[in-house]
Amino acid sequence: MSDTVVGPAHSGPAPAADRAAAWLRRAKAVAEQLASGASRRDREGTVPAAEIQLLKDAGLVTLLGPAVHGGGEQGWAVAHQVVRIVAAADASIGTLLAHHYVWMWIAEFIGTDEKIDHIGEVATRARWFYSGSATPRLAPLVISDAGDDMVFDGRLERTFGYQVSDITILEGVPTDGDTPVSALAMSSHKGLTFEPHRTEIGLRSVGAGTVIANRADIPWSGALGHVRKTFMPRAYNTFLTTTLHIAQANVLIGTAAGALRAAVEHTRARWSDAPPSRPAADSSAHACGGLAARLWAVEAFADAVGAESGALHARRREVTEQERGQQTVRVAALTEQAVEAANQITSGVLGVMGCAGTRSTAGLDRFWRDVQALRVHEPTPRHRHTVGRLVLCGEVPEPTWYS
Repeated sequence: MSDTVVGPAHSGPAPAADRAAAWLRRAKAVAEQLASGASRRDREGTVPAAEIQLLKDAGLVTLLGPAVHGGGEQGWAVAHQVVRIVAAADASIGTLLAHHYVWMWIAEFIGTDEKIDHIGEVATRARWFYSGSATPRLAPLVISDAGDDMVFDGRLERTFGYQVSDITILEGVPTDGDTPVSALAMSSHKGLTFEPHRTEIGLRSVGAGTVIANRADIPWSGALGHVRKTFMPRAYNTFLTTTLHIAQANVLIGTAAGALRAAVEHTRARWSDAPPSRPAADSSAHACGGLAARLWAVEAFADAVGAESGALHARRREVTEQERGQQTVRVAALTEQAVEAANQITSGVLGVMGCAGTRSTAGLDRFWRDVQALRVHEPTPRHRHTVGRLVLCGEVPEPTWYS
């Protein structure tokens, strides 16, 4: 359990829903508190209970929630920027927040109007924090039909944040069908247990592990997007995956920004104690300039793609499969650029600091390790292929449930 002492990043009334700048300032205040303990959490691999409570207290958990129920009622463009700001302080917390936003929105993606209204109200009022598998398609649960209930069994691999969550998203496929079913379960629900993973190279504070479902029963009325056990599809259903990819890209970009900022701060502090020679200063400035230019470019692209996506989210009732396919290509390009930029920047910050950057006290390795843990799950050749097919052949990907 984390022992970081954190408190609300903001006091007084919440900002108006249309004041995105106020929410970004609040996110930066939260990030400052998170940054102070990030290196220790990385070393210890702690479960970030206090950090998630900080996100709740600051209102960031309910950023997308309806204002009438106490939420921020902000759009996805703001949510993606908040993820990037938080990830710059701690990639683990940024990753958890990115996934939380997507899972919190799952009723909007695939639910009926009744579920959208009900879950939006309850989740916002209760400040629920969500967990779920980052890769549900790799090992979906098996669902048995038990009349009024559906019974989940199996292993939900690579689940993030279960130990600090209120709600876990269960994803499964019925034994007599092939349409995936998503349902919300209290993380303390009977039949759900958790098997922690061993500490990995990076993202050491996401509480990663496997949720094991053993006869976990959920009423069929909780099957999102289903009416009398039949799924009601919409083109917007498939925006879940593209939205998650944008959020993950912003985690990568934020982590890169955090690495560059740490390198600059350490370098300035070292120079104030012992001014460098002119050649050494020029070398550091050259390295810093190249990395900053790379970062600013990918940040601008992320904001552009986020704004495009936000416009489609705003008219989600009318969005078409063609629009979704075109957006998928843009997201693929962003993901490829974010992976490459983050790898380049977190590797290249040593050029800013020189030999001093290799010292454990600098903590630069944390950013690089977090990026490696993220990029291993992003197949950049596939993303390049998706972009190339549009440019060469005018083809957009056919929407599917998971891609």
